[in-house]
Amino acid sequence: MSVDTYLKGKNLAPYRTVEHEGVKILVAPKLIQWAAAVRLEVKQFLIFKSFEVGAEHKHAPT
Repeated sequence: MSVDTYLKGKNLAPYRTVEHEGVKILVAPKLIQWAAAVRLEVKQFLIFKSFEVGAEHKHAPT
């Protein structure tokens, strides 16, 4: 997984923005296409927030 936090000058149009408890996540179009579900967990400790993102893979039609 890659994470890019420098967004200046980047084309974000293809991405879907999801916000949960003040954390904004840009979801790639391929993840939307391939995932049956996406789970976002946000934890806070004092002033710090951390998050974990998990995806459930879609099963190919049989």
